[in-house]
Order: sequence, then C-alpha cells, then structure tokens
Amino acid sequence: MLLRPRKILKCFDHERRKKNLVSRIDLGIYPVDLSRITGSVGRCLDKDFKFRGLGEIERLKSIKKLFEQGGPLPLIELYKIKDEYFVLDGHHRISVAKEMGQRFIDAHVIEFLPPPDNQENLLYRKRFDFEYRTNIEGVILTRKDGYDRLIRQIKEHRNFLARITGKDFSFSQAARDWFSNIYRPLVERIRREDLTSIFRNATAADIYLYLTEQLRLRKRKEGKYLNFDEAVAEVRTLVAETQVLFPKLGLKERIKKIILPCYYQKGCPYSPFQERLRERLI
Repeated sequence: MLLRPRKILKCFDHERRKKNLVSRIDLGIYPVDLSRITGSVGRCLDKDFKFRGLGEIERLKSIKKLFEQGGPLPLIELYKIKDEYFVLDGHHRISVAKEMGQRFIDAHVIEFLPPPDNQENLLYRKRFDFEYRTNIEGVILTRKDGYDRLIRQIKEHRNFLARITGKDFSFSQAARDWFSNIYRPLVERIRREDLTSIFRNATAADIYLYLTEQLRLRKRKEGKYLNFDEAVAEVRTLVAETQVLFPKLGLKERIKKIILPCYYQKGCPYSPFQERLRERLI
C-alpha cells in the first residue's frame, strides 16, 4: 500500500537561508489571501498544513467562537517572501479562518527582499517597487522596464483625472482608479479572448502593456483619453486589419504575424508593428 506524502508547512528560516534574504521592509496592515499563507516562522515542524498542532482542539474551539461572535482578536503577524507568506503569530486564527471559508484575513506584513544578484531577483524587486508605490498587487510583467511604463500610465491617468474633475488626486488614488477602470477590465478581456495562449512567454499584463502602447489607447495628437469601450473598439480594429492582411490564416496565426512579427524567432511581445499596419492604425 502506497502512503501519500505528508503535507507540511514551509519553514521560513530554511527559505531565508536558501535565498540569502537579508533586507526587509514593513508593509503595514492589509488583507492577505489565505491561500498564499504557506509556511511558518519557527513552528513549521509542529504544525500540519492546516496550521494545527496536537492537543489544540479546545484552543481552536474558543477562537472559532470568537470569530463567530465577532469578538476582538489580535492581529495576524506574517513574513513575506515574494508571493508567499509565513506565519509569525496567529497560527490558530489562520486555521480557524480557513475552516470557516474565509478568503482573506487582515495581517501585519514584513517582507524580506531577495538580493539584486540575478535577473529574476532584479525583476521581482522592480515589481516590489511598483506594488509599494501603487498598493496594487498581481501585475506580473516579464521585463523590468514595463513597470516604469505602467508608472508613466498612472501619472498620465492622474493628470487626466485632474483635468476632467478639477480636483487633485494623490498618486495612490490615481493608481487605484487606473487599475479598476482601465487595467483590470482590459486584462479580463484579454483573458476571455485567451490571448495569453497566443503570446509565448507573455503574461496578461505584458499583453495589456503592448496593446495600450501600440494601439494608442491615449490619442495624444487629439488630446483625447479613450475610455474602455473605445479601447475595445481599437482591439477589434486590430483583428479586422489582420483579416485584411492575412485573410487565409486563422485568427491566432494572423495575430501572431501582425502583433508578433518576431514570433517564429521566439520573440515576444515587444517588437513594433510592421510598418504598413502602423500606417493603417495610426
């Protein structure tokens, strides 16, 4: 009879030594996705993957009762390494929250940053800077300069909001509005259209950045800032143009040839349009 391997928690100290993590930064308090809490600080061996230890039934029952009554509970303390969280204090509270079907839990988070000693870590540190400035998580790019270009978009969006409302917006306010009304709707459309299966090694955020820059979602010549419906119309224009230029190919092959002229050389997706398409779209 084959035994299934026992699920155990990741050990923070092991991960820190393995990744040579030294610098850290206090991220403050914010809601954390419980599915991303995968390890423990100092108690990874005496807790199971549900964050429970032996002989803790009564303690868990009392915490569950407080949860159900909305009683006061101390704040969870977490350490973060890239996209994973490790419990410093609050194993029982996390166990009960998972059992009750919660998706998020408020926590005080300290992140440990990887050293800038390779391209992967440099990219992550760039992503960290973007998240720290914007309070936006989950925008995953494959090139460092992409985050600088998104920061420029947010700055332009901030100016746009000030112009149409006559009010001054903080950078973080503009970032949240950009994320809710521009980035997220278009990324959701990109995923519905399954464009991520077309672009080899590109994320939905990579494709978003490519489309917003190459299809000119902001028509600077006219001084006009396009809304989402107009942006989608421009994407449809791209599909129509590929039909004209390559009528015998399927949609995926047409998009590969137009948006990724370097596709067959395994480039993606930052090459400029072929000149004739650029002239027709601009």
